[in-house]
Amino acid sequence: MGLEAVVKASNPAPNTDIRPQAYKLHAWKYVAASRDFHSFSTLRTLGAKEVLIKTTHSGLCYTDVHAKEKGCGLGHEGVGIIERLGAAVTSLVVGQRVGWG
Repeated sequence: MGLEAVVKASNPAPNTDIRPQAYKLHAWKYVAASRDFHSFSTLRTLGAKEVLIKTTHSGLCYTDVHAKEKGCGLGHEGVGIIERLGAAVTSLVVGQRVGWG
């Protein structure tokens, strides 16, 4: 399963036909005490200006070497497919390929 990421969308126009749904966010983080990576998940609801993206590709760079000691999720640059839209998102569509970085 790909890492899902939540990315803020900038279009504030309301889209009332999309209802918020809870989803499980899966990720990996480095735990300095054990010097290893651990999987974790949390349940949350998509915000009005957010989109849920199923990550299909994620790059790691040397910044991640430093960030891992701070407990951050790794792979801050990626590409994926939009799975859900917040109620205020009108400039994107479910199934669209997007990237961030």
